[in-house]
Amino acid sequence: MVLYSFIPWLLYSSLMGSILIGLIIVLRLVFANRMGVNLQYLLWFLVIMKLLIPYTPESSLSVFNIFNHLNIQVLSGNYFETQGNEMTDQTTAKELPLTKMVNVAHDYALSVNRTFLDSREVAAFWFWLVGVITLTVYLIHGTIKLQCILRSTLRVNDSCVINLLEECKHRMNIKGNTVLVESPLIRSPMVMGAIRPHIILPAGINGNLSKSELRFILLHELAHLQRRDLYVNWITSFLQIIHWFNPIIWYAFYQMRQDRELACDAYVLSLLKPDEYKSYGAAIISFLERYSYSVYDYTIAGLASGRANIKKRMEMIALYKKETIFGIVWRIILFLLMGCFVLTNAKGTAQAEKSPKISHSIAYEDLSDYFQEYNGTFVLLDMKRDHYQVYNDGYSKKRVSPDSTYKIISSLVGLETGVLTDEETSLRWDGTIYPIQPWNRDQTLTSAISYSVNWYFQRVDSSVGETSIKNNLKEIGYGNYDISGGINDFWIESSLKISSLEQVEMLKKLFTYEMPFSRRNIDIVKKIIKVWELDKVTLYGKTGTGTVNGNNINGWFIGCVENEGENYIFATNIQGKEGADGANARRITLSILKDKNLL
Repeated sequence: MVLYSFIPWLLYSSLMGSILIGLIIVLRLVFANRMGVNLQYLLWFLVIMKLLIPYTPESSLSVFNIFNHLNIQVLSGNYFETQGNEMTDQTTAKELPLTKMVNVAHDYALSVNRTFLDSREVAAFWFWLVGVITLTVYLIHGTIKLQCILRSTLRVNDSCVINLLEECKHRMNIKGNTVLVESPLIRSPMVMGAIRPHIILPAGINGNLSKSELRFILLHELAHLQRRDLYVNWITSFLQIIHWFNPIIWYAFYQMRQDRELACDAYVLSLLKPDEYKSYGAAIISFLERYSYSVYDYTIAGLASGRANIKKRMEMIALYKKETIFGIVWRIILFLLMGCFVLTNAKGTAQAEKSPKISHSIAYEDLSDYFQEYNGTFVLLDMKRDHYQVYNDGYSKKRVSPDSTYKIISSLVGLETGVLTDEETSLRWDGTIYPIQPWNRDQTLTSAISYSVNWYFQRVDSSVGETSIKNNLKEIGYGNYDISGGINDFWIESSLKISSLEQVEMLKKLFTYEMPFSRRNIDIVKKIIKVWELDKVTLYGKTGTGTVNGNNINGWFIGCVENEGENYIFATNIQGKEGADGANARRITLSILKDKNLL
């Protein structure tokens, strides 16, 4: 799925997280007696990872394939606005090695703005932001309050208690300084400070506990430190704030905190002898019975987890058995397998960034000297031998916006549907002033291709209609044939994507008359994209430039060379932060073709 703006991404991420949470809840119900407490807790980390990773790869193994019937596409759309203040203007005449010109093909492009927020989303964004600010203020207030509690604490100086703490740290292999303090302002032991950890005990608690009971309490609190629970608290608090509007995510992290206490108990029990389990459980009960509320906060981890969870914790302690090596390995393998299923996206939800593989005779070559500062690819098809020459295989299959190279298809569909009659079909300029002077007049199909006039083809597409355009794109196999970006802009750094290999396949069908269009209309299009001819060599071509926020980031030059009766189809694409335009793609292409003695 292509997501261009923040609000659609946020909603999509929240939806996927909610679906995953539902699946985890179902798994917990179905396998309640077979799933250990550690795995139950570990499953919630899949939710964290799903919400933290902006985009994940597609996979046929993804569990989200079963949700393909959902119309998730409504969350995407066209989030671009055409700007009239940036353009690319380069001509072929200065670059061609030969001089007999048929059409002076210009490379013009208007910039599109890729904005963080679409104007339609502003109200939703401010509503979301108010919730974020409110919860952030609440979190800051709670953190300040806890820091005040920490500053009011007194350091525990009892040597017996300090020695007991060191003994527990050694048992858990915890290094570093952990400060033990007590405070009259709290009612349950807790841990604070991920960087400079403090264990805070209620004032006078060590006088009311036996050494054994205090040892159990210290082990539990140190377990939170050893398991990095404080860091997890900060991550989950961040995600709760971002997704504050989603009660399912709130419930998931509440349940995760409950499971954290169970997993923490299990970790402590793994360090104890079997005859100590009952004593540990008794020590926990003696504390939990005194408190009627949970002491959980984003920045702390404590012993108490609320009365609702006491029964589950006691049952777990009573039935606890130490995990075997096999059990630990099996849990890790199962977690990794589940990650493969749930941390990937369903096929088709991400608008296939890569094109399908094409089975042909292919030779790979190094043409990096031609591309220099650009990432890109060059694909050449020798039609007589049905043989491909490819530079940069990965990029040759990567789908990107076709930009103005799409105008070849727009011309064909316009001619086939009768919206255009021939290359001289004129459309009147509506008076809109464009920064590209040749656009500010009436255009024929020939001049519109020559000057790459966007408004001409936008009007053609509007007359043809979305249904007809999509059906034609699908029939000829044009990339992902996704026109959800809007009838005027889907081909301008928006939803429509195509790879260089697919461009070559498209042109092959064009020049062999295998497209579902009349021979007459195909010949008209071939005529208007003919760049020059000399003796027995003819060059056809069309540039395309993707300009986003004033920077040329996507450059195309596609076409065909007819050389002494043999045809060579080519497609060049370059990508970069700036300067990646059709003019440079054309320059690179002509250099390669000339060095191959095809020009």
